[in-house]
Amino acid sequence: MAQTYAAKYLMKAAVSAPRDLLNAAVATMRPIHPTVLIFHCTFVCDAQCEMCSNWTRGNRKEDMSLEDISRVLDSKLWKNIEVAFVSGGEPTTRNDLVEICELMLDKLPRLRKFGINTTGLTPKRGIPMLTKIAELCHERGVIFSTRVSIDGVGEMHNQVRKVKKGFDKASETIAAMRELQKRVPFNFGISTTIFTMNLDDADNILAWARGEDLDIVFNMVRFTEPMLGNADLEATCKPIGEEEERMRQFFMDRVRMDPLLDGQNYIYMHYADMISNGYHRQAPCPFQTQGIMLNPNGDLFFCENSAVVGNVLQKDAEAIYFEQASQDHRESIKTEQCPTCLSPCQMNVSAVKQVLPYVKFLYRASKEKRKAPRIAARVAAQGAQAAK
Repeated sequence: MAQTYAAKYLMKAAVSAPRDLLNAAVATMRPIHPTVLIFHCTFVCDAQCEMCSNWTRGNRKEDMSLEDISRVLDSKLWKNIEVAFVSGGEPTTRNDLVEICELMLDKLPRLRKFGINTTGLTPKRGIPMLTKIAELCHERGVIFSTRVSIDGVGEMHNQVRKVKKGFDKASETIAAMRELQKRVPFNFGISTTIFTMNLDDADNILAWARGEDLDIVFNMVRFTEPMLGNADLEATCKPIGEEEERMRQFFMDRVRMDPLLDGQNYIYMHYADMISNGYHRQAPCPFQTQGIMLNPNGDLFFCENSAVVGNVLQKDAEAIYFEQASQDHRESIKTEQCPTCLSPCQMNVSAVKQVLPYVKFLYRASKEKRKAPRIAARVAAQGAQAAK
């Protein structure tokens, strides 16, 4: 079923390729309606993660109501959205999450991919929600993707998330999602954020995921106030010096040893490049011309480095987006923030919308893969040494 589902996704991407290329071309000349949306539906969270501070600003009273969200989605700004993700905080802490997702599925006419990331820490409420959302997407022919965050094996995960038995709870959600895949097709896996605290556990997480036959995505910790509220954590969470080099090597090993066409390798090479070249970004980003983000209180911003350009509860989203002041701010981001931005947000989407950078990546990755036998030997030697 997984292979059939992957083929279905690739077919949808191929069909839309001409429109993607046209949008990319037009966007170089004038602002276009966004095609990618990340909606942080709440900052309330069931974890208190060491590398994220969103949970500190969670305030249910400030979250847009279902009625607010419905009214906001009536704006013409969203008419071309093709890829939408619901994030947080923890989305499943909202009692109306299923209804929110159903609104998005109904009111985004061009939607082809929909995703949610979850801590998986409250399986009794989260599993029924995710099940219903997967079913709704399947009924509408929309690709659904969800991942459970795992930041260590066993007790390490509990320490990172500051939740007792957090690993066991997340594992319960993982098991339920894998069982659901037997009757409802959707993309599923786990995601891990690597930072100072769990860097030593990265290989253990990878081994555990492979032993469980779980698709895994590794993310490098980054610090952004608008999206994660964690700018003040950089001094304690960012690997530096020898740790930073180990992290770079870990990501390059993934490029060399994982399948060439694994979409995550595009992101892993981006991370490795950023570390090695002094954080000079070379990878494309759909948020430069085609992305938008929305916070729980209605604040609209272009990307995780953007200032808020307006509030959709006070003014129509389309009007805010196309205001000259908003577009001027976006241009300033491209000049001042983009050159050193670490964000991987929807880079795989940009691979479809901006083909040439991805072709260059494939060429580089194929050359790196020739080093795989030597890397495998090194890893085996390290394992043998550790066992002594």
